[in-house]
Amino acid sequence: MEAIAVIAVIVVLCIILGVKAIYLLFAAVILVAAAFAASMLLLAFFFVRLLFSKKHKAVFSRIDKSPRSRFMAAYYIIDGTEYPNIFPVESFLHSKLYRKDRDYTVFLSRNRKFVFDRFACITCTTGTIIGIACAAAAILFFIS
Repeated sequence: MEAIAVIAVIVVLCIILGVKAIYLLFAAVILVAAAFAASMLLLAFFFVRLLFSKKHKAVFSRIDKSPRSRFMAAYYIIDGTEYPNIFPVESFLHSKLYRKDRDYTVFLSRNRKFVFDRFACITCTTGTIIGIACAAAAILFFIS
């Protein structure tokens, strides 16, 4: 929210100072492209981390605040030790998606600080594939 307020102040100052609208539009396009590139790199980074993780059977434990961020995370128990999921918990259908009465297959990170559950695996994989496809399409668009 603060970022939107900062951008709005910068845009108003640019308009007051007489910056042309085309330059503001160009800056907005660059900002969106930078945000896309950052999210693509982040998903690719987590996808590589996922590839080097070990597969384990786990039991869902609870949903609580993540130790690294302000978001809620799902916690899983593997061999008596509780690990948080790397991504925030899904915000809908908690009782259907996270059940304590069944075993889940999760991927434990190499440093044993977090796990990738099935939703994190889907997010990393599809995000990386879509990001690569969009980057390839953008490159083809600018080449031709």
